[in-house]
Amino acid sequence: MSETPAAPATQGAVQDPQANTLAIVGFVFAFVAPPIGIIISAIAVSKAGKLGFDSKLAKWGLGLAIVFTVGYLVFVGLGVWAALSVSA
Repeated sequence: MSETPAAPATQGAVQDPQANTLAIVGFVFAFVAPPIGIIISAIAVSKAGKLGFDSKLAKWGLGLAIVFTVGYLVFVGLGVWAALSVSA
């Protein structure tokens, strides 16, 4: 008469797979296409917050997408400024 061992109890709630997928996609888009990454990561942060989760990946994706977007805008602005100053 052997008893089967009980499965270990899981601690914490299971995260919504759709919010987690959005967090991953938003993080990837933060590097590939930052403006799109901002939108997707913001949706993932909002969705995780409504469900009561703290999605660090979505927050990182949002932060990186914002930083890269600002960096690209500065880079393009410097390029336009340089082009205009050379032609004048």
